Amino acid sequence: MGKWAKRAATAMVVAAVTAAASEGAIDYRQHTMAAVGGHMQALVDIVQQKVPHSDHLQTHANALADLATIAPTLFPEGSAGGDALPAIWENADDFQAKLADFKEAADGMKAAAATGEQGTIGMALRSLGQSCKGCHDSYQAQ
Repeated sequence: MGKWAKRAATAMVVAAVTAAASEGAIDYRQHTMAAVGGHMQALVDIVQQKVPHSDHLQTHANALADLATIAPTLFPEGSAGGDALPAIWENADDFQAKLADFKEAADGMKAAAATGEQGTIGMALRSLGQSCKGCHDSYQAQ
């Protein structure tokens, strides 16, 4: 194999590995965000008393706070795709601010759940939902 053929083969391997890494990042992001959605819906079901699991409220709130901590790492450059709109990388500062809002709201939900006070929990859940919606409206394909 000649020098140029080796370089072309190497370039194709690098491109394939990069595409697979990007696909892996997209899949991981989607799995993680699905977990966020699952915990959020579980909180709603508990608060609306659709299920008799009020003792699970803190577990779901803790999980959301933990997931909010890693959310900023789920959108590396070059991982466009899935439901993530290109605006994420085009408006990176605004997107990161929205992720910071999500983290603040998730931490607030965790603290509210610890109080056991229905009014406090309801307000925190509304705030958390608004932070999710604020990001999804601009940065998630519908």
